[in-house]
Amino acid sequence: MPAPPLYVRDMKTLTTPLLVGLLASCTPAQPDIDYLRLQGEGLGTTWSATWRPGPGEAEVSADLVAVLQRVDAHMSTWRDDSELSVARRADGRSPVSEDTWQVVGASLDLAQATGGAFDPTVQPLMELWGFHGGGREGEPTPEEIEATLGRVGWQGVLRGRDGEGQAWLDLQGRALDLSATAKGYAVDELAFALSMAGAADFMVEVGGEVRVAGRGPSGQPWTLGIDAPVEGNAPGQQLAARVELGQGAVATSGNYRNVRRVGERLVAHTLDPRVGRPVQSDVLSATVLADDCMTADGWATALMVLGSEEGLRLVERTPGVEAWLLVGTEEGWAPRSSSGVSSRVTTLAAPIGSAAPAE
Repeated sequence: MPAPPLYVRDMKTLTTPLLVGLLASCTPAQPDIDYLRLQGEGLGTTWSATWRPGPGEAEVSADLVAVLQRVDAHMSTWRDDSELSVARRADGRSPVSEDTWQVVGASLDLAQATGGAFDPTVQPLMELWGFHGGGREGEPTPEEIEATLGRVGWQGVLRGRDGEGQAWLDLQGRALDLSATAKGYAVDELAFALSMAGAADFMVEVGGEVRVAGRGPSGQPWTLGIDAPVEGNAPGQQLAARVELGQGAVATSGNYRNVRRVGERLVAHTLDPRVGRPVQSDVLSATVLADDCMTADGWATALMVLGSEEGLRLVERTPGVEAWLLVGTEEGWAPRSSSGVSSRVTTLAAPIGSAAPAE
């Protein structure tokens, strides 16, 4: 799930999210005060980790890079040798790692909770509309969309374990796209690696999806910024809100930047898997706060499809999940949020400009 960037104000970190292949190079940066920072590219986007080493902490840099390599090897939709690609080609059951098993399970649970507004089998539709693997001359016909919908449906994904406990998937001709949860899962695994190394104060992010613990170099809780949904603005040019967080995860999804031309019109990259077309929603961007980043990542995508009314109603019934939405209005945009957000999100910018979703 590509997402508008979050800006880590303590470290002046900017991230431009894309989700393609893997290049797990990393560049150590100079420490700020007694914090260390590592940054690089992985999972087809940028990533960074900032942390204050714990007493006697072992070298953890190689462990962080290994996390991204592992997640990519298991869940990439761009690698022919990934577990998802192998399972797509398999006739019947295909063995998978515990990583993939966990992320697929969480994705299917979210699909059920949202009535299919979130669906990890959406990849054939992404391919049909040209968002995965290149463009197309014109808009898909109703017949093409209907035929493709026959290959989409989270209910058709089978998962289980054999007698020795080995996890397996049977996709029954479907293709799994875990981009809306795997990136968040990678963030959680980076956070786990730092915690195991003894770090109590850290921030990790992959493509703008963030998880934090403790305090930043300023000595205060970590402060993150959310872009205002103004078309044409550069990332960070205008912030709509500030998020202060001492523990937990934040993920954002939006449509106002990531659009492409299909035939004669611009369409948003988020598709509604229930109808097979680009989403028609009043939500310009959705920011989700949760205990873990995989949950926040998945819900941010789901809320773009659900719209503000239904989405916030579901969030209010979901423990541990809060949402802050930017909703399109005649004047530009306005914030809407779930009941538990107010103490952690501060709205900064007044509604301005024209930022309607692509049609």
